[in-house]
Parts: sequence; C-alpha cells; structure tokens
Amino acid sequence: MATAILHSLKQGAYTAIALYVVFIAVVTIVSLNPQLSTPTSASAQSSVVALERATDQAKGRAS
Repeated sequence: MATAILHSLKQGAYTAIALYVVFIAVVTIVSLNPQLSTPTSASAQSSVVALERATDQAKGRAS
C-alpha cells in the first residue's frame, strides 16, 4: 500500500515538473518573439477598413 502511494506521488511530481518545463519554454518563446503575442498589422488594418466602411454606410443611410 505504501509503495503504491509512493509511486503515485512520484508520478505526480514528474508530471508537475514536466508541465513546469513546458510552461517555462512557452513563456521564453513568447518573450523572445513578441510578434506572436501581438496582433498583426494586416488584421488591424482590415479592422480599420471595416470600421470606415460601416461609418460610410451609416452616413449614407442618415442622409
């Protein structure tokens, strides 16, 4: 019984360490490549274009 509990605790520790290593790797990669976490300029530009079109349509309907 004690052996099974010890084995379970070891497996949990290994899992926790593996998840921690993956977390550190992801944080490191994202911090070294800031373009991964910020929206691209193309998507920002398309949002502005869509907003301008909606404004123009609203002005056309109002007049």
